[in-house]
Formats: sequence, structure tokens, C-alpha cells
Amino acid sequence: MTTRAELSEIAADEVGHTELMRAALDGNTVAVTALLAGGANVNAKDNEGRTALMFAVINGHCDTARQIIEHGADVNDAAEDGGTALMLAATAGGAELVRELLRVGADASSKYKSSGETALMLAKRNGHNEIAQMLEQPGTNE
Repeated sequence: MTTRAELSEIAADEVGHTELMRAALDGNTVAVTALLAGGANVNAKDNEGRTALMFAVINGHCDTARQIIEHGADVNDAAEDGGTALMLAATAGGAELVRELLRVGADASSKYKSSGETALMLAKRNGHNEIAQMLEQPGTNE
């Protein structure tokens, strides 16, 4: 009989989630570091085009996201819907993550395919004024 943990693993594999993505989602920086040291593909994408960095960002795991960035993550990778790590951080209200992503060259002009919204628009819509101010600064290519 298949255990619940095994079913979860099978479901994760069916949508293309790697061990690195699952560790990033949980904010398990120790596991992320070990996986990256062991050769995990830092820019692997799931079936929707999401990366480990996006999973770390959406849950506000700053240390985990930094570790992924330090190992060469493409901070401008976009999911199938056009969403980027910066857009996810702006939506979630992760000011520290937005600051870090901008520091390493995240493109603030990226847009969701369906709505055309940018990180700035998302921050404003969600009432994240500090993030909106960061994204309005010269040099953020908005």
C-alpha cells in the first residue's frame, strides 16, 4: 500500500517539482544548500515554469532565496504566466526580498501575460507602499 508521503512525492513529481523546489518552498536553507552543492539545477522549472527561487520568494523565505541567488539563479526567469520572483515578492509584500532581487538585477518591467501587471502595479494594488516606493526609484526600469 502506498503511504501518504509516497503519494505526496508522486504528486510533486507529476507537476515537475524537484527536491530543490520542495526545500525552497519549505524554507529549508540547509537542504537547499546541500542540494545545490550536490549539483541540483538551480534554474529547473516545474510544469508551470516556476523555479525554486519563486517558491522561496512566495513564502517569504529570504535566507533560502539568497542561497538560491548566490548559486546562480536567474532572477529574471518567468513562469508560463509571465510571473517572476520580483512580481511574487511585490504581491506578497516581501520588502526585504524585493530589495534583494532589485540589488541583483531583477527586471521590474516584466508583466503578467494575462493582465499586463508589473511588480509596481501589484505592489500598489496590494497596498505595499514601501515596495511601490522601491520600484519607483530611478534605475528599476519600470
